[in-house]
Amino acid sequence: MSLIEQIFEATQSNALTQPFTVEQMKIWLVSKAIVKSDGSKYAEASIDAILSNSDVKNSPTTNKNRKVLLSRINEHGNKEYWF
Repeated sequence: MSLIEQIFEATQSNALTQPFTVEQMKIWLVSKAIVKSDGSKYAEASIDAILSNSDVKNSPTTNKNRKVLLSRINEHGNKEYWF
């Protein structure tokens, strides 16, 4: 299952509450020991990029990520995302 699908499932089960920031997603990844299908850890760059690359605001683009996330800047100046 792709990382964005795992993030979606986590939001549906309330393991990751919406809206969420990159930092909250990283905490979830570590606390739930989320890894790639081959058992290796996600690279820091992949973690940083997945939300941005899946944002509907990031269209059109050459990356192949599905655009499924909405985003905004919160009152603390951090970008937050939700499905």
